[in-house]
Amino acid sequence: MKNTLVKIIAITSIIIGVLMLSACSYETDNDIANKNISKLIVAIENEDHVGIKSLFAPNIIAEIDDFDQNINDLLSYYIGKNGSYGSHGLGTEYDRDSGIEKRWHNMSYDITTTEDVFRIAIIWYIQDTEDVGNVGIWSFYIIRFEDDPYPNYDYGGDGLWSPGLHIGKTYIGELD
Repeated sequence: MKNTLVKIIAITSIIIGVLMLSACSYETDNDIANKNISKLIVAIENEDHVGIKSLFAPNIIAEIDDFDQNINDLLSYYIGKNGSYGSHGLGTEYDRDSGIEKRWHNMSYDITTTEDVFRIAIIWYIQDTEDVGNVGIWSFYIIRFEDDPYPNYDYGGDGLWSPGLHIGKTYIGELD
């Protein structure tokens, strides 16, 4: 009887330990989004062409003519250092169909640098079990805060969410 009780306590302790360790490694959608935005800001501020390109989905890069020139344009547009950011909106969408799972973030952030304030809007795929070439940034929009005609709303680019990297585009029309 005593031997059985010791075994039950030992097994229970092991199970609790494993559950506690696995719970510590769980990342929320906010954690993932913040980690990705931090990587993006660091790559932009370091003028790291390869780093920026690595954050985009390979299949999207293949669709865009002059993608490298778009990165050059971004680096010319974005000025300042030490970008701190605040999230205006994080939406996570999940699609599961016929065993294929896709998950992506629709994000809006304001970034304050030493020189200016920028607004960005991104669709960032974080999972695609059918094609890993779809994982990464699909759609990236950036605008100076002062050029956004709707500063009281989350920035959403031109509202079309076209693949690639877009600078200075705004939504045409009324938001209300």
